[in-house]
Amino acid sequence: MLRKKEITALTINAVLVKMLFEFPRTVILNSGNSAWMQIIYNMLIVLLIFFVTAKFYEKKKNIIEVADELGGKGLRIAVGIVMFVILSVNFLSVIRLFPETVKIVLLKDTPINMIVFLFAAAAAFGAYMGINSIARIHCIFLPIANIILILFIILLAPYYKVENIMPFFGEGAKKLFVNGFETVSLFADIILLNILLPYAQTLNDVKKSGYKSILISGGLSVIIMLAYCMLYPYPVSENFIFPVYQMTRMVHLSSFFSRFEAIIQFVWSLLLLLYASVYVYVLSYIFQITFSLKYIKPVIVPVVIICYSLSLIPSSLVQTVSIEELISKIVFPLVFIIPLIAGIMGRYKKNKEN
Repeated sequence: MLRKKEITALTINAVLVKMLFEFPRTVILNSGNSAWMQIIYNMLIVLLIFFVTAKFYEKKKNIIEVADELGGKGLRIAVGIVMFVILSVNFLSVIRLFPETVKIVLLKDTPINMIVFLFAAAAAFGAYMGINSIARIHCIFLPIANIILILFIILLAPYYKVENIMPFFGEGAKKLFVNGFETVSLFADIILLNILLPYAQTLNDVKKSGYKSILISGGLSVIIMLAYCMLYPYPVSENFIFPVYQMTRMVHLSSFFSRFEAIIQFVWSLLLLLYASVYVYVLSYIFQITFSLKYIKPVIVPVVIICYSLSLIPSSLVQTVSIEELISKIVFPLVFIIPLIAGIMGRYKKNKEN
């Protein structure tokens, strides 16, 4: 069983990992240097969605188990496949960037296939250790990572310019509050709370972990985004592919230690490996309960092969077939809609039986 702090740590890391890579640039491209406000807006939306969804759950059963109760084997398999695809897409949106980042920043002469292979092997090993082991490591390492992150933000204080976040609404209120709705995908990993429901000690633990993880991860994301916006004026801020890495290069503690980015690279590498281990395990778990398999470990290797093979698809091909637009407009909304529908249907069935 997972304790409340372990569930919270898993979810915080799942959200925070996106802020360490390309996501800040995505928000900047939409809202300019009011991107930090867009993160606050997204966080409030997700808190409302989670509040409404949580009201309909009275049993410690995830979406797939609820589907089995409502429609039997057929509906269970259908929902399980949909959830597997949605989570795979969400997972791939992150792991596609990591090997490229490592190659650009750390291992310039290493073939990308080798980096992907080592990353996949590490994720598979983590998944084999089980969700309880992964969660305990999260509880140990995440506080350390957050302290380093906050220290890093503080060290950048001499370079901040408040005027860089002006005008207040950036590219306009419409861009911020209408187009900005799509970036609730930052919190798409909240779906992990639903999938891991059977592992929790109580349903109340999951609900409390949900609110806490949204607030903490959202707060840290706002701090990162605000710091970046105060460092670089718009439109300069939209030119960097990996904003957080660009920020780390500005920190110089002394003439003997001017490569603070090395520490940040170590931190985000471990955070992403933990994130990948969680996702490999969760995807394997979904496959197991969807098709009523007895053991989960034989599923892990095929899941790893599928995910990391897809991560090698060239970016040019992804853009050509407009997969990114499909993900933002269809896949990510389902992450929030499906748990809500499952909860409503489960409550309706219970009321009808009563």
